[in-house]
Amino acid sequence: MIEKVQIKLEKYADQIGFTGSFFCLIHCILTSGLIFISSTVSHIHDGHDHDHGHVFDFWGVLDISMILVGGVAVYFASKKTHSKPIKWGLWLSYLVYATSMLIKYVGFEPVWLAVLSYTASFALIALHLANLKFSHSSKECDSKVCVS
Repeated sequence: MIEKVQIKLEKYADQIGFTGSFFCLIHCILTSGLIFISSTVSHIHDGHDHDHGHVFDFWGVLDISMILVGGVAVYFASKKTHSKPIKWGLWLSYLVYATSMLIKYVGFEPVWLAVLSYTASFALIALHLANLKFSHSSKECDSKVCVS
């Protein structure tokens, strides 16, 4: 049973990673936009300016879930890839993404860190797509983990 799950995870790691990174990007863009709009609307008349820290609520659980799904996808995608640059790129992008996502929970969230997180998410999407293209070619593909 566990072996079947592992084979499925290996087989579909890039699809899981691409989808997870894409949903993360959409989540980040939408929630950032909603937070900005709601903060602007609620403070436009007050004129006060203070930080709104991140808490471990529903959105925090969603952030951690995306980090975990991304880590599993990168682990299995990097196991099957034959390209060292893709493997290193996946891990580097994931580490930058996960670190930048977790740092905001200690109260440090400058704009450049959000840009770095978005960039890492875009890189994960691109690398998973590249891995799909290059790792599933007929020459390099192991039949157990390839998507037909």
